[in-house]
Amino acid sequence: MADRFSEITSAEEFIRLRQSEDPAEANRSARAALPLPVWWDLVRNHPDMRFWAAHNRTVPPEILAELVRDPDWRVRDRVASKRNCPSEVLECLVDDPHDSVRRLVAGHPRSPRSAVARLVDDPWPVIAREARARLAKWPSAKSPEPS
Repeated sequence: MADRFSEITSAEEFIRLRQSEDPAEANRSARAALPLPVWWDLVRNHPDMRFWAAHNRTVPPEILAELVRDPDWRVRDRVASKRNCPSEVLECLVDDPHDSVRRLVAGHPRSPRSAVARLVDDPWPVIAREARARLAKWPSAKSPEPS
């Protein structure tokens, strides 16, 4: 069981694991690392696997940066929901056409202040409220004056 999450060595192996009816194999596709060339093969040559690539816990930042341009909002939504999504990737998603993606950006702890500020006038009131609430709680850039 120790090698359960050993590195996935090809896009074909990732696809086989993802499509497996064995929950342990499907779980491995969500948790195991892939070498960067395998990531690129997967996202460039298997567009139907892009959502599952974004779902993987080890997906590298350069792949996330590629996936933000995916035409499927569900892929972009998955990218924006990543706990370790880089702030520059979140910044790319601030103008996303899908409300769900923008809402994730508004509430993401790694979203830069500039991205959240751009959402205060979002056409969807839920996003605008969330952005305003986050900005109101944003730590001040200035340190308090010593007394």
